[in-house]
Amino acid sequence: MPSASAAEREAAETLSIGDKVTISVFGQSDLSGDFVLDGAGAVNMPLAGRIRIGGLTAPEAEGRIRSALMDGYLRDAVVSLRIAELKPVYVMGEVRSPGTYPFRHGLSVLGAIALAGGYRVGDESLAVLRSELLLADEREQLLGTSLQTLTARRLRLEAERDGVKQLAPLASRTSGSAQIMAGEQEILDFQHRAREGERELLSQQVARLASEKTALTEQAELARRQVDLTQEQSSEYNKLAATGNALRTVQVEREREHARTRSDAARIKAELAKNETALGELTLRLRELDTTYMRRVVLELQETRQKMLEVERSIPTAREIAESRRRRLAASEGSGAATDWDLRITRQTGLAPATIQASFETSLQPGDIIQITPKREPIESKQSGETQTSIRSLTGFASRQ
Repeated sequence: MPSASAAEREAAETLSIGDKVTISVFGQSDLSGDFVLDGAGAVNMPLAGRIRIGGLTAPEAEGRIRSALMDGYLRDAVVSLRIAELKPVYVMGEVRSPGTYPFRHGLSVLGAIALAGGYRVGDESLAVLRSELLLADEREQLLGTSLQTLTARRLRLEAERDGVKQLAPLASRTSGSAQIMAGEQEILDFQHRAREGERELLSQQVARLASEKTALTEQAELARRQVDLTQEQSSEYNKLAATGNALRTVQVEREREHARTRSDAARIKAELAKNETALGELTLRLRELDTTYMRRVVLELQETRQKMLEVERSIPTAREIAESRRRRLAASEGSGAATDWDLRITRQTGLAPATIQASFETSLQPGDIIQITPKREPIESKQSGETQTSIRSLTGFASRQ
């Protein structure tokens, strides 16, 4: 086995038809560039012409190109060659996605089948059917969980709307219903505390302004009475002054006192008006708080009910899809899926392709064509001939690339 592995590795490192190589000649940019091995395994280089390097390793090809260039063209040539692009591998037959795939060193037949999406039985892949069933079941479960979450949210919003502080448990109790309701109860408690806290602050300010209004109203009444008294005293003293029985200085002082009392009354009246304005604004804010809160609850409740309708309409469809895929998977598994496979590799050896029997562990080489066929399916000689013809056609196409 070690010698066989070494032989396969050496074959994979050997240049073959269709390989793209980069050749660099030191100091000769005109002779350097990318070249593709033609059907004869040769590259066509400037000056030296066609140089056959198919079947050689990279160091051997460098030596042959160096010899060709030094044969009458260059005195001394330093040549470097590397494989720029390996031919891809081709996967055909009973796989999910037949086609070409990039070659990687160490790639086996089983790895190529994995790159092609796995086995295909008839028109359906069992792996794909199982994946689709899991996705359908997951979709149904997600819709059920979403409906449960929306139902809990609706109950919480209805409790906020009606002023209820404790939520009732969900009618359909599942593994996660208690956690969902606990979360909604926490949100309800938080919303209630936040609303009551804001209402309490506004109510305290309203009560303070109402108390100030009462005091200002009493002061305004006292100021009005003081104005009336000073007005009466000033009038009486003016009468005495008119008969010459009063002093002018006292009369002036009486008028000043009357003016001060009117000024105090006007100031108290202005403070009372300012107080009433602030009290009205706080009362309006208190009403807006309740209105905004209730508007938000109603809008969220309407949106939640709409989402619940959408989810409820989607659940039967999701359940039907999951059941349909479950039936398809059961039918495919019951039909006797093939477990034994006929694996063949068509490989370019020299100028002619050769077909070999392979196993899952067989290492691949660039340009290999893998044919996967279930052994349980009878293969007629005519079909075998058509398969070989298609392989040869594909091989010829690969050689021309």
